[in-house]
Amino acid sequence: MKKIIYFLTISLIIISCNSKPKGVPIPSELEKNEQVVIYFDTLNEVIDEYVGMIEDLAEASKKNEGETDFTSTLSALSSVANSTMKIAPLLEKIEQLEAKGDIMKENLTAQEMIAFTNTYVKMLMRIEEANLKMNK
Repeated sequence: MKKIIYFLTISLIIISCNSKPKGVPIPSELEKNEQVVIYFDTLNEVIDEYVGMIEDLAEASKKNEGETDFTSTLSALSSVANSTMKIAPLLEKIEQLEAKGDIMKENLTAQEMIAFTNTYVKMLMRIEEANLKMNK
């Protein structure tokens, strides 16, 4: 039992250290709006976790195409659990930011709204790319 606990702990540490965030940069038009910067920074964190989780699952699925490897399966499950624990509070933070005010409409100029929309679309494209990796 101790070996399993050690294995899970080490796996979680390795998985956490191997994540390669590729966050979408925040455009200069939006850098002055602290609420928008916090929103996108948080959204970047959520997407980084999600993309990392999808990449781990895709890798584990490639390894499991032949015989099922218990270690790979366990590693993938621990990755999902770890990412889920990190994503949940970040999603709550985004929900709280959106509840404070409709940051996407009221306080942005037309130029800022375009920059906001383009940044948001880039983030959604990152999620879609991760989903496509999983389906390969």
